Amino acid sequence: MPEGRLTARATANVRVRRGPLLSRLAQGGAQPLVVIRAGAGFGKTTLAAQWAEDDRRPHATVRVARFMNDPAVLALRLVDALQSLGADTEDTRTVLTGAEPRFSAVTLPALTRLALQPQGRYVLVVDDVHLLTEPDCHAVLQAVAEGIPPGSQLALLSRSALPQWVARTRSEGRMVEIGPSDLAFRDDESRHLLSTMGVALAEDEAGALIDRCEGWPVGLYLMALAASRGSEPTPVVTPTGSDRYVLDYLRAEVLTGLRPRTREFLRRTSVVDELDVHLCDALVSRQDSARLLADLAQRLQLVVPLDGSGKHYRYHHLLVDALRVELTEQEPWLEPELHRRASSWYEAAGDWDAAIRHAQAAGDLPLVSRLVWAGVPACIASGHPDRLRTWLAALDERQIASDPWLTLSAAWLGLQSGDPARMTRWLLTADEHAGPDWPQRAGSDAYSASLAAIYVLVGNRGLQGTIELCRGIQKCLPHDSGFRAAAFHNEGVALTLTGHIEEGLASLMEAERLAHALGVHVIEANALAWQGLVALMGEDWARGAPLIARAGDLVHRHQLQRLATSAMCITATALLQAARGSKDDARVTLGTALRLSGQVRQIAPWFAVAGPLVQTRVALLLDDGALARMLCTEARSHMTADLTGSLLEDFLVRTETLLRNVRAEGISPGTLTPAELRVLQYLPSRLTLPQIGEHLFVSKNTVKTHALATYRKLGTTTRDETVDRARALGLVESPPIG
Repeated sequence: MPEGRLTARATANVRVRRGPLLSRLAQGGAQPLVVIRAGAGFGKTTLAAQWAEDDRRPHATVRVARFMNDPAVLALRLVDALQSLGADTEDTRTVLTGAEPRFSAVTLPALTRLALQPQGRYVLVVDDVHLLTEPDCHAVLQAVAEGIPPGSQLALLSRSALPQWVARTRSEGRMVEIGPSDLAFRDDESRHLLSTMGVALAEDEAGALIDRCEGWPVGLYLMALAASRGSEPTPVVTPTGSDRYVLDYLRAEVLTGLRPRTREFLRRTSVVDELDVHLCDALVSRQDSARLLADLAQRLQLVVPLDGSGKHYRYHHLLVDALRVELTEQEPWLEPELHRRASSWYEAAGDWDAAIRHAQAAGDLPLVSRLVWAGVPACIASGHPDRLRTWLAALDERQIASDPWLTLSAAWLGLQSGDPARMTRWLLTADEHAGPDWPQRAGSDAYSASLAAIYVLVGNRGLQGTIELCRGIQKCLPHDSGFRAAAFHNEGVALTLTGHIEEGLASLMEAERLAHALGVHVIEANALAWQGLVALMGEDWARGAPLIARAGDLVHRHQLQRLATSAMCITATALLQAARGSKDDARVTLGTALRLSGQVRQIAPWFAVAGPLVQTRVALLLDDGALARMLCTEARSHMTADLTGSLLEDFLVRTETLLRNVRAEGISPGTLTPAELRVLQYLPSRLTLPQIGEHLFVSKNTVKTHALATYRKLGTTTRDETVDRARALGLVESPPIG
C-alpha cells in the first residue's frame, strides 16, 4: 500500500489529553514520589510529557537504557539531570562509584544531598525503571528519593513492580500511584482517538474495536491505523498478548504502509537508543534525516521527539523491537557495519562510552581494543575505575587475554581498583604479549613503552631500572601522551632518591609543565609536592613551602583529595600546615593522607618509605609521639636494598634520631594499624560485619576484632559514633557537602 495513505488525517499526530490523570498529578504535587506503572504501550511517557507541559515546575527526564543497569552509570545520568535543574554537581561527580565501601559510604549520601540542592521546586522523571535489575541501582534511586525537597517530586515510570523501599513510601502515604487500570483509555477517550484519526465505524463496530483493545492505548492506535487504511483490524491486539504477537502486528499493519526507503531508514537506525539527526545521516548515508524524522513524528505516534530542537528523537519500544527483529531477519550482514558507523560517529563526538558500546555490539574486538586503550589515560587521571570496569565488563577473560591492549587496560583496572592480584595476573599476560626483551624495546616500541608506564608506577624494577624505563617512555610515546608526563615525574623521583638532585628536579619541572599542558592535574600536583619535599629534606623551607602550597592549591581546585594517587601530595600539605601552626587542619589532612596511603603503599616501594616518614614528621609537629613512633617503624620495615644509601635512608636516620627524644604515651587515633584502617573504611557502608569480611577475605571474627580495636582507639562505643569521629579526623572519606 502506498505510503501516501499514511499522510492523511487518519495518521495525523494524535493526542488524547489525559485530563483526569493530570488532575491527580496536580493534586498530588506535595507527595515526594510518583509511580506510573503499566506494561508497554499504556502511555506512561506520554502522560509524563503532558504533565511537564502543564506543570510550572521544571522537569528533567532520565531515560533508562540497558547499559545503565550499573549503579555508577545510572548515578552519573541522574547527576546530569539534577545539574540541568540547577544543582552544582562538581563535587558529587568526583565521588561516583559502584564499588564498596565508597558506594554506600560516600556516593549514596552525596546523591541525597545533591537532590536537595536545586533552587525552587522541580520534577525528576526516571523512565523505563524496569530495565534496572541490579539492587544497587535501586539503592541509587532510593538515595535520590530521600533527598527530594518539599514541593519537588521524583517520578518513576516502569513496566514492572518496584522495590521494597517504594512500598514503604506508599504505606506512609507519601506517594502518587498510577497503574494500568488508570492508564487504560476510558470509553470517551477511545472514541476521541478514533474520531481524531478519522476512523468512521458504526456504533457497534467501534464498541467492539474498543472492547477488543481493553483500553490499551497503543493497541487501539494500531488497530485504528489498520481500520483507517481499510484493513480488517485483526488479529486482536491486547495488553496481554505476547511480545511476538505485537511485533507481528506492527510489521503487518504499520511498517507495510511505508515506502521501502522509509522502512529501510527506520530499520537501519533502530540500532541506536536515541536518534540524533546527524547520527542517522551517518548511519544510512543520506542528508535528510532531520526532515524525514520530523515528518514521521507528525504522522506516526511511535516516533517521539525528545526536545523541541527537531534534532533528537526516539522510537517507541514496541516499534524499535519490531525494527530490530526485521533488521536481524532481512539484513543480518549489515547490523555489525551499522554499529561500527555508530561507534565512529560517537567517537568523533567525544562520547567514548557510546562508541565502545557500539564497537562491542559490532563484535569488532580490534575496534573495542583501540577505543578502550585510548580512554585509559582519562580513567586514570579521573581516579574512577568504574568507567574502565564497565568497558571491560562486556568482554570475557578469553577476549581480554587475546588482545595486548585490552590486557594492558585490565592491568590498569587492577591497579586503579586496588586489586594487586588482578593487576599482577594481567601484567604477566601483557609480558607474554610484549616478549621477554620488552624493557630493551621500551624506547622504540609503543606497546613496550605503554607496558613500561605501569611498571614504573608499580616500582618493582628498582630505581635505576625505573629511570631507564622512564627514558624509553619519553622517547617512544607521543608528545601529547599523559604517560610521558608520568614518566618524567617518576624519573624525577628516582633521580632525586639516588642523589642526582638537580637532574631529578629538572625532570620534575618537565613533568609539571607537561601535566599542566595536558590537564593531568594529579601529576602536576605530585611533581610540585615532591620538589617541595626534596627541599624540606634539605631543610630549605623557603624554597619548599611555596611549592607544596601550590600543590595543595591544585588538589583543592581540582578535587584531587579523593584520589589515592594524591596521597604524597596531601601528606606534604599536612606537613606544611603543621609547620605553620595550623594543627587542627593538619590533623584532618594527616588523617586523609593516612587513609589514602593505605591504598598505594603496596604499589611503589619508595612511597612505602617516604609516605610514613613525612607523616612521622607531621605527627611530631602535632605532639603525637605514639603515632610518630608507629609510622617511623613502618617506614623502616619497608626499606629495601635498592633504597639503601638513598635520600630516603638519610631522612629515615635523621627522623629516628629525633624520635629518641620523644615520649610515646597513650593511644592516638592515628595509631590504627593498616588492617584496622581497612576495616574502618567499610564501617560507613551498608555492609554487615560478615559482608565486610567477604570483601576483605577475612573472617567475621577478625573484622569484629579490628572494629572493636578501632572503637577503643577512637574513644567511641557505637558504629555510627565511630564513623562520625573518623570522618572528623579525615580517616574515612566524607560525602561532599551539598
